Amino acid sequence: MRSGIPLAILVALNLALQLFDGVATYVGWQQHGEMNPLLLAGFDRFGAGPTLVAAKAVAVAFVFVLAATPRRRLAVFGLALTLTAYTTFSLVPWTQRLFG
Repeated sequence: MRSGIPLAILVALNLALQLFDGVATYVGWQQHGEMNPLLLAGFDRFGAGPTLVAAKAVAVAFVFVLAATPRRRLAVFGLALTLTAYTTFSLVPWTQRLFG
């Protein structure tokens, strides 16, 4: 018996959050600065655009690696975990900061 959110929906939601996070980080960085020291170092060395594209490319690749994991329960758990983390640490704070 299958329960919970289907894998394809978890992948789509994670990809949407990656897109949101990239755009929100770029806009938020221009208005408020960046608190992630790794991104900030990349911004200083390579520029914000290239750094965010590279970081989001790695994150998107990670989503696809998780989705392709042969152990379906592990894939669903990992994608649900990343969905929760990006919602908690990106979507909610950036939405409040940029629109609230």
